[in-house]
Amino acid sequence: MTSASPAPMPRTPAVPRRPRPLDALVLGVIGIIAVVGALTIGTAGVPGQLETWRPGGYLALAVSTAGIAVAWRWPWPGLSLVAAAPVASTLLGWDPIVTWNLAVFAALWLTLRALPGLWVGLVVGAANFAAVAMAQGGFSLQEPIPSVAGISALAAAATGSAIRSHRRYRAELEARTREALATREAEAQRRVAEERVRIARDLHDIVGHQVALVSMRLGAAQVHLPADAHEARADLDAVRGGIQEILAGTQQTLRMLRAASEGEDATTPAAGFERIDDLVRASRAAGLDVEATVARPPRPLGAPVSAAAFRIMQEALTNAQKHGTGAVSLKVGVDDEAITVEAVNVRADRDGGDAPTRAERNGYGLVGMRERAASVGGWIDTKTDDGLFWLWAYLPVEGGDQQ
Repeated sequence: MTSASPAPMPRTPAVPRRPRPLDALVLGVIGIIAVVGALTIGTAGVPGQLETWRPGGYLALAVSTAGIAVAWRWPWPGLSLVAAAPVASTLLGWDPIVTWNLAVFAALWLTLRALPGLWVGLVVGAANFAAVAMAQGGFSLQEPIPSVAGISALAAAATGSAIRSHRRYRAELEARTREALATREAEAQRRVAEERVRIARDLHDIVGHQVALVSMRLGAAQVHLPADAHEARADLDAVRGGIQEILAGTQQTLRMLRAASEGEDATTPAAGFERIDDLVRASRAAGLDVEATVARPPRPLGAPVSAAAFRIMQEALTNAQKHGTGAVSLKVGVDDEAITVEAVNVRADRDGGDAPTRAERNGYGLVGMRERAASVGGWIDTKTDDGLFWLWAYLPVEGGDQQ
């Protein structure tokens, strides 16, 4: 089966279609100038201007506004019309003050959008200078307006170019920051994958191999038992069953670690809530007196919560068998909101028996249970009272990533 070829990436237009806030503000100023200019032409006009042909003012204003409209899609042709409007106004016998002001703001707007500031400034500045100088009959030091018109266009173009360059700099900086973060995240994921593979190798080399050897030796021991050693044979069968469970769990963990390192789905746990009855039966077969009351969930549990509940109860029964005497009370409640676990057993040192060794007390059983509960948004609480050991667990049903 052939995969469809990816669609080509759309090309970024040379000129942005949607104006930014500053661009829109400049367009608004241009619109105001155009409206005021049209009203001025239609009323008294500008004092001191040559009013030889009033329609010429409207025609020059129309050329200027048409250039701005054309520049929205085609910047250079639009710029040519905007720059020609002041000269046209002078040639048509109307003062170019409105059109050269429009040209200044148009230069700012066009350089904000796409065009290079140097060329825009030179074209518009030269046109403004020539138009105003012709309107005044020539250039003189006593009349600086032509120079003001030309320099204003250069300044507007330089300002727009500087703002656009700053925008590009910020965009490039943000892009590089995102790329750096993505690279760092990819590197972290790569190292995590490598560490998972290393752990998988160590587990396979140390745990899996040794557990398999123990299982083989237990099988050999069964063969050498006398024919009437039924109780010993049953005990060895139970031990071999537990060894097989350890081996199956180890292999499942190895598959999860390797699948996660290769980017595959590794969320399926090795055990879940549905196997709690098997856990209780195995504990009873090992000689632990368990009084279990296990409720059934009203709906399927998410894989992380189901696995956490199983492992917490497994560790609780293991600790009870290692450090306790007598019966163990295990109560599991389930509703729409949470799973609650209560485990109570008698510690060996209650009646003067051997207390757990320091190494046993400093193990990681309770630490692991608390970490599992916290991983799904729950908690673990324990209490010791006159030799009795209580353990409570609360696991929200919606904790973790639901499958």
